[in-house]
Amino acid sequence: HGPIAARQLQHAIFSALDQKLAHMPIRRQVFMPELPDVERFRMYLDATSLHQEVSAVKVHDADVLREVPAQKFRSALGGGSFEATSRHGKFLFVHLESSPLLVLHFGMTGYLDYAADDRRLPQHTRVVFHFVGGHRLAYVCQRKLGRVTLAEKREGFIAQHQLGPDALDGHFTLKAFARRLAGRRSVAKSALMDQSILAGVGNIYADEILYQAGIAPNRRVSDMDKTDLRDLYRAMRRVLKTAIRKKAEISRLPRTYLLRRRDADGQCPRCGYELKTARIAGRGTYFCSRCQT
Repeated sequence: HGPIAARQLQHAIFSALDQKLAHMPIRRQVFMPELPDVERFRMYLDATSLHQEVSAVKVHDADVLREVPAQKFRSALGGGSFEATSRHGKFLFVHLESSPLLVLHFGMTGYLDYAADDRRLPQHTRVVFHFVGGHRLAYVCQRKLGRVTLAEKREGFIAQHQLGPDALDGHFTLKAFARRLAGRRSVAKSALMDQSILAGVGNIYADEILYQAGIAPNRRVSDMDKTDLRDLYRAMRRVLKTAIRKKAEISRLPRTYLLRRRDADGQCPRCGYELKTARIAGRGTYFCSRCQT
């Protein structure tokens, strides 16, 4: 009840996080953040930065600000506090005491870093949110392909950017999934990665989902029957939920997952056959030509 109790609860949650989450090891991985990674960032922000008054916002590189001038960005956030978070696909929404929303996208190399104000900022820090209590949250993005912006309404932002349903949305049923794929002439991997069809799946998790479903990445969506679509949908939900539980760390995924072998000379976890590589949907793709048809 009140800010002191909220801060005590926040401290308890943060203390309960394991050391790996607190130090965000995901940032050292070479893969572009996808839905499980962004969900992890959301949990990290929840555990560290909620219910603290923002004393100052420093924009170290305005190139990452999209659709909003730096001065407007600073004034909109200063003096407020982060009250809640939500996620849609690869976008993280931070809900403030009043509108607008803070929107974070992590591009290929982005992550968050929370620490005391006197701690040195990570290299490639682009925006810093300083809190009254003496801590700060840094948005770090080496290649500057991410974005930080403001939005009046969450649903309006999703519609404006033509994002499909979140891949793990509870209302995104098998029937809805099949409807969104109906009539598509693209290959399976391209369809999974198309953010206007469904939001959140990128290159590496598309490979894993297709592997778990037993579907070749270059198979045409139009060639899939109801069983194929059911298997693909179930694999998508299962893989993404498993990755979130494993904190989006590839080394912690089940040994039956292709991602643990997704490198040169990797072998299929099921049959032991050498994994094939190809350029599909413009992205490097790994698959087993025996287990995926």
